[in-house]
Amino acid sequence: MTDRAQTFTLEAFVAAILLVGTVAFALQAVAVSSNTANVGETELKNQHIGLAEGVLNEAVSNGSLRTTLLYWDESVERFHNADDDDGHYISQLPPTPNGTAFGDAVERTFGDRQVRYNINLYYRDSTGERHRQRLVESGTPNDNAVRIVETVTLYDNTTLVDENEDSRETTLADVEHRFYAPNIDEESPLYNVIRVEVVLWS
Repeated sequence: MTDRAQTFTLEAFVAAILLVGTVAFALQAVAVSSNTANVGETELKNQHIGLAEGVLNEAVSNGSLRTTLLYWDESVERFHNADDDDGHYISQLPPTPNGTAFGDAVERTFGDRQVRYNINLYYRDSTGERHRQRLVESGTPNDNAVRIVETVTLYDNTTLVDENEDSRETTLADVEHRFYAPNIDEESPLYNVIRVEVVLWS
């Protein structure tokens, strides 16, 4: 074999090694990028869940979640200062003043994080059929949205609150046909059970 032929063979061998090495590196880079993206999305979801659970737990503990559910103006059949004809708020739950302490907590937690949220209130009527009252609507959640749920029990003698979150003399039994959730049992002190669903997405 001539020197020239040996040189061509050596060059071809080196080129083949470089090609295989390049392909292997490219495949590894793609795999790392894909896994990194999945890990990042999972961490973000877990962060959203943790923050929302913390806000809801605190709101249940200090009573501000219940107060927000009762932040209702029966004369116009909507939440106080609500934006929408359906009675709910657009984009955000209003913080105080002219809002609620729960609104303060939600905005303080998510307002600067570019996290959008919807808050839905689910309840049943006397036949057991489930209905929804929106509390806040910020848009349509994407596929990465997370949902956190809490329940609040309301009774016939539970009182509504005014715009300052002060308890009124008006009870749910007084306004049951003008409140968003009906009285599910006229024969018992239980009025209804509200399932609060917070939906978060970026």
